[in-house]
Formats: sequence, structure tokens, C-alpha cells
Amino acid sequence: MLCITIGINAQQKTVKKAAPKSTASKTKKTVSTKKVTGKTEFDELVCYEDGPCTFGIHKGDTLVYEVNAAGKTYDLLVVPNKFEANTVADFNWVTTGAEKRKGHVVIGAKAIKSSKRYVNSLPAGELKLSDASFLWFCADNFSEITKKQTTLTFDNGPAETFSSPDDDAVTSTINYKGKEITLDAFTIQNKAEGEPDRKEIWVLNISNNLLMIKSDVGASMMLKEVREKRKG
Repeated sequence: MLCITIGINAQQKTVKKAAPKSTASKTKKTVSTKKVTGKTEFDELVCYEDGPCTFGIHKGDTLVYEVNAAGKTYDLLVVPNKFEANTVADFNWVTTGAEKRKGHVVIGAKAIKSSKRYVNSLPAGELKLSDASFLWFCADNFSEITKKQTTLTFDNGPAETFSSPDDDAVTSTINYKGKEITLDAFTIQNKAEGEPDRKEIWVLNISNNLLMIKSDVGASMMLKEVREKRKG
């Protein structure tokens, strides 16, 4: 089983949170752990006590996104084959609905670390990305946005400046392997809320899995479910 180890090497972006609605403890806890060669290794899901969660990528699980593009709504199903933070993302994908397509994508080490360019849609078939990413926020963008500002490019468009809003902490509720959880994320934007042509991205707040759980950059995508790998 392939998993992300969430431990001392994982970092979170320090986000500015709005005033809490309750006094619930923010002590971090692991929801699921396992024993590996005599030691305890963090499994894929880590949550705050009575608070939001982050998760790692497991081979064979399915990430389900709702996509709205060109007036059409459909689901994008992403099935990871291999994932190593800041090194490689290898996954199969399929779309549902009238425009049913499928493909296989490999995002290389250089791209997932430092490309700062993102593709908005995937062509059917094989795709190897050496200078762009898809779904995963690049490590260099993450490093820069912790200092408030970074630049991104979409497809072959011009570079755009994105920044953290004053309150950049966001949460999103999804169905995670049959149970409802709330994800801990941060948001970045190219313009303030309410301005025309505004673009916004939500990123899972854990450096070992900088997954975009929401993007609204013309087309929009929103993670709504993670399905566990079928056994057998």
C-alpha cells in the first residue's frame, strides 16, 4: 500500500483564521494509524480534535471531482498509481457523462516542484508533464505563498499574480471513504472577492499532499469524494 507519511517532515501553511465559533480543542490527532515493521506510521487521515482534516494519497483510491466547464457538468475520477511528494504524480483518470473520456498522466519531478504552470483540462490518452502540473500545487508556489504572494500560469496564458487573502483558511466537507469529514485548506486568489475575472484556488493544507481541492479559474472543479480502493 502506498501512502504519504504525515510526520515531522510535513509542513502546513500558517493561515489566518477568522474568530473561532466555539472553544473546541485544536489538538491534532491521528484518526487512522497502522503498524509498519515494529513502528507506528501515520496512515492517510489526520484531523484536529473536533476540527478539520488533511489526508495523504493511497494507490488505487479514487478522487472524485465535480467539474463545470463550457456549460457542462460532469465528474472527473482520478485514480493514483504512484505519488511521492514533490517528486512524481502518476494517475489514471476518466470523466463521466456525455463527453466520456479517459487517460493516463505522469507529472515529473521538475514540474511538480517548480514549474508554476498548470493545465486546465486533460486530453484523452497518454500525457507526460515535464513543465506543468495538474491538480497538485507546485512546491515552489507553496513556498512563495507562505510569504503572501506567488505567480501562476494557466495553459499558455500570461503569468498571473496570486496572493493570500486576509482570512485564507477555508474548509470543505467531503465524503471520505463512506464518512463525512471537513478538510483543512487555504485559499489563494488573483483578485479580491467580487471583482471581475477573479480566479481562486483552494489547496489542502499539508505539504506532503498539496492537492487542489477546489479551483475556479474559468472552468471550475471541486473535490466531493474519496473512494477507497476496491479489494480483490
